[in-house]
Amino acid sequence: MNMLEAYCKELFQVEGALFIPSGTMSNQLAIRSQVEEGNEIITEVNYHISFYESASTVMLNRVVLNTTKTSDGLLTADIVEKLIHAKPRGYLYDQPQLVSIENTINYYQGRTFPLEIIRELRECTQQYDLALHMDGARLFNAHMATGVPLSTYAQNVDTVTVCFAKGLGAPFGSMLMGTHEAICNAKKYRKQFGGGLHQIGMYARAAHYAMENNMVRLREDHRLTKLLAGHLNSHDAIHIAEDQVETNILFIDISNLGITSEIFAERCKQKGILVFPWLPNIVRAVVHQHITEVDIALAAGVIKNVFQEALNTGPNPILKELCYA
Repeated sequence: MNMLEAYCKELFQVEGALFIPSGTMSNQLAIRSQVEEGNEIITEVNYHISFYESASTVMLNRVVLNTTKTSDGLLTADIVEKLIHAKPRGYLYDQPQLVSIENTINYYQGRTFPLEIIRELRECTQQYDLALHMDGARLFNAHMATGVPLSTYAQNVDTVTVCFAKGLGAPFGSMLMGTHEAICNAKKYRKQFGGGLHQIGMYARAAHYAMENNMVRLREDHRLTKLLAGHLNSHDAIHIAEDQVETNILFIDISNLGITSEIFAERCKQKGILVFPWLPNIVRAVVHQHITEVDIALAAGVIKNVFQEALNTGPNPILKELCYA
């Protein structure tokens, strides 16, 4: 584990690195280390820290989420400044202490977070004496898609977390990195959160191997995701903006079928393809290291077949109402 932490410190050019069991715990430790109880985090409502972790944030850290919804998923410096001034900030009230962003952005189809906006956020947060955290669970995908060095991302935030079990395919673990003070605090809170790790070398070695051997091949996942989008677009009823497919996540809009995404996913599963019912009208497909070009053609065929079967059957009025609820 010590070797992995030292490797990440060097790769990301950070002051400290801490091996953590999960991405959720990494985010929560970043919050606990930089935000006092009762104070505030500014973030986009659909970032993981709000969309999935809001209960964890409240229960573990007792802080306030100040959120906004953006049209493109990008939390900009202008938006942050508006949120800072959107409510009373006297000594009787909660104070903003942290801005949290996500890269890539899961809810927005794996979109990468532009470096220039991160730099503008960095200037803004420094101006208001706020910390800047990056949930980089899929940062390796952003790195391979944009060519921006991992160290450049890390140098423009106070803390960043990465996940070894997503694109890299390791069996376990995340890494929280950042300033010496934040990581020292996080090490104490990791123990208090029940995340102290014993005999963990085998998992750390697997993560180390994944970083050294599986990172470059993420480009192949991205290529295959675009290929899947192209195959699906050959069906008249499927419309995917291929120029908006940046990494390994693809959203498929099924709102014209009159069935829920859960039903669509179940029908795909019965034919041997796993997709995720993301929203009532949206199915998510994620390409990973075990997927080949042959698999992409097979998956596209199944998805188009399920699409066509639903179109031929026609919408169920009750299900259609649920889809649009």
